[in-house]
Amino acid sequence: MTVSEQIDALQAKVADLKRSLDASRHETNEQIKARVASAKAKADAARDTVHGQADQAADHAHSQWQSFKADASAKMQELQGRIDRQRDQRDVKAAESDAEWAEDNASDALDYASWAVDQAEVAVLDAADARAWADARAAASPPS
Repeated sequence: MTVSEQIDALQAKVADLKRSLDASRHETNEQIKARVASAKAKADAARDTVHGQADQAADHAHSQWQSFKADASAKMQELQGRIDRQRDQRDVKAAESDAEWAEDNASDALDYASWAVDQAEVAVLDAADARAWADARAAASPPS
């Protein structure tokens, strides 16, 4: 997949994320839970694919991603436990707090994704620069 195709795929994923958020506002809790499960399965599959294709240059980003993923997973488990407890108690204030916490967590994940896109932009431009330099050197050197 070319870099341009990867950017197009990322853009499509972001558009899907926006549509998913908009659709979730009109769904039942069960429908949202089903979509969460589906999204987790998709993310796990993507993680496995990316992990299988990682090379040394990606190891640093991969370790950052693993750390972020572990942190997000722990937060989501904590959130799920808190939500389950609060549903039993029907505590509106706690449910609002949990919703705000979940929204903050989503915002943090989006901030991380934005940072990752910024890093990808730098890497893409570095790659384009390196390719242009290599092509210019190849054109300037005499044939062997």
